[in-house]
Amino acid sequence: MNIIGQSLGIDIAAKSFQVCLQIKQADGHCKIKGSRSFPNTAKGIVALEQWLAKRLHSELALAVVMEATGVYYETLAYSLDEAGYRVHVLLPNRIKGYLKFLNVKSKTDKIEAKALAQLGLDQQLPVWQAASPQMYSLKRLCRERNILVDEKTMISNRLHAEVSCKTPEPFTVKRLKQRLKLVDKQIQEVEGQLKQLVARDEVLSRHLENICQVKGLGFTTVISIIAETNGFALVDHKSQLVSYAGYDVVERQSGASVKGRTRISKKGNAHIRRALHFPALSVVKHHDEFKALFTRVLERTQIKMKGYVAVQRKLLVLIYTLYKKEQAYDPTYAQKQTQEQRGRQDTMPAYAG
Repeated sequence: MNIIGQSLGIDIAAKSFQVCLQIKQADGHCKIKGSRSFPNTAKGIVALEQWLAKRLHSELALAVVMEATGVYYETLAYSLDEAGYRVHVLLPNRIKGYLKFLNVKSKTDKIEAKALAQLGLDQQLPVWQAASPQMYSLKRLCRERNILVDEKTMISNRLHAEVSCKTPEPFTVKRLKQRLKLVDKQIQEVEGQLKQLVARDEVLSRHLENICQVKGLGFTTVISIIAETNGFALVDHKSQLVSYAGYDVVERQSGASVKGRTRISKKGNAHIRRALHFPALSVVKHHDEFKALFTRVLERTQIKMKGYVAVQRKLLVLIYTLYKKEQAYDPTYAQKQTQEQRGRQDTMPAYAG
């Protein structure tokens, strides 16, 4: 029987990854050629390549399908890409949808690896684009800054508690102030490195300049979102981006007896949601369109946070749109669109009946 395709599904965790190698025959039948678990280390990746060399059909390209799971997939994806394999890194929502389509109810590493391999045989998938060294460095620096900011908050809280007590310990206060000063210095260093990296790229600098014209969106927010999405390389449309960031709405309802509140899934990139938290508070004060959205959601739900989450979601889509279209923000865009629609309605011929 002729073999017309081969695919490797990989389910990745922090310490190990499970693989499943499948082939597709000319009659459409799929067959598993092998399944195994490897440690998620450099030695484990070498062992995987040796395992594959004994089982692959050299005349056919291999589709490698894996999920974008935090940072755990990165080393493996880069290694297989450099080895010449066709790598497909998919967002979690797409894989979840395929598992639902297959009516897969159990969830184990082996089952998911098998489903990923079958997905590689059944569908034409976008080829993963490895992040450039510059974009990868930007993402690592943005995440380091987040850690430092959290550390600064923790030290500041401890310092406040210490000086507020009945008899503050002077040496403790001194050490906390020294640590706070060091963390502040490191935050400034990271931000300086981020700006230097961006300044070397004329196109990226232009993107930042266009998007940062939104009053309330700053440099660190925008570069964090661009870096976390690899310049939106994995994103094909707005709803996919919303799901990737965890802003997709989940509703719990069953018949007439169970009807829970709608909420966002939060099953996505938490770094993006974090980056948009404070900007959402700011744009509501400075832009009428965001204030109107916040007000509508607040009046409907009576929950402020839901209003701000809706603003975060709209901000994310706006950043994506401006980036893709390479346009600067126009605060009168919504108003112009409304006027154009009204103009078209006014010029429509009346129905004679």
